[in-house]
Amino acid sequence: MMNYELVIGLEVHLQLSTKTKLFCGCSTKFGAPPNSQTCPVCLGLPGALPVLNEQAFEWGIRVASALDCEVAPVMKFDRKQYFYPDLPKNFQISQYDQPLSHHGHLDITVGEQTKRIGITRVHMEEDAGKLLHDTGGAVSFVDFNRTGVPLLEIVSEPDMRSSDEAYQYLTELKAILQYLDVSTCNMEEGSLRCDTNVSLRAPGASALGSKVEVKNLNSFRAVKLAVEYEATRQAAMLDRGERIVQETRLWNAKKEITDSMRSKEEAADYRYFPEPDLVPFVIEPAVIQRAKAALPELPAQRRTRFQERFELSAYDAEVIAQDRGLADLFEEA
Repeated sequence: MMNYELVIGLEVHLQLSTKTKLFCGCSTKFGAPPNSQTCPVCLGLPGALPVLNEQAFEWGIRVASALDCEVAPVMKFDRKQYFYPDLPKNFQISQYDQPLSHHGHLDITVGEQTKRIGITRVHMEEDAGKLLHDTGGAVSFVDFNRTGVPLLEIVSEPDMRSSDEAYQYLTELKAILQYLDVSTCNMEEGSLRCDTNVSLRAPGASALGSKVEVKNLNSFRAVKLAVEYEATRQAAMLDRGERIVQETRLWNAKKEITDSMRSKEEAADYRYFPEPDLVPFVIEPAVIQRAKAALPELPAQRRTRFQERFELSAYDAEVIAQDRGLADLFEEA
């Protein structure tokens, strides 16, 4: 690894804790019997029209504001087209060129060094269904209960240079999201999911190397291990004079390796075009100001206050403030 610089970008999918889905009135309750929480809208039946969930929209602005993103004056939805059994419409309603927000940042501390990680965008989209594979491999089942559940996709800039930085970024981001009370952030239930983009380049180079996206990461530890494995694998390939292929790989938690899944799609492959059933949304400045005014004290601010008011060490303040419930209990005590 001495001959290469590691470059990491993260795509975090956050499932919002609204009671109903993004474009219909179906329940989002976790654990219901398969396909019991569906309707013509989330199943994409002909003639069914989507209507935006106002709570999800407001929570999206809240998250974007907490990450110092610039909220767009006008946003629109787009159709992201691909074919997969868990996508009943054969397209996903997402956002492309006019997302909810863009150009934010998140500050992390690794060791004693503080680093600013850029946020490319925070945008809204609907979730796909869930595939359940038979252990025998002969049959797969689809549960559409999750189809249409509101997601925020939080895309970072490729600003991270180590697995420790990626781990700390996720830890800090999760703490902020829990303080905002917009999601359970439960990775086991799929309410917080992360895709990791890893590439290598020569030290000092400005151009990015061919990136590999790693999916199926169900813990922050898995993200850290996957980054370290991919960095080692790609470095060995480059040392042998081989070319890194841009692809999507799956994390194998049992073997702690990545396996090739498919070639990586580009934006053009999804054939984005404006969602014809949803008009563009004008976001009034007053709405943005209300969201910012309603923000709670965030973890970084609370850590600083704990150190100043209670004379805690930086470490103690970080441990206590990381969990909102623990921090509240500490203050009450």
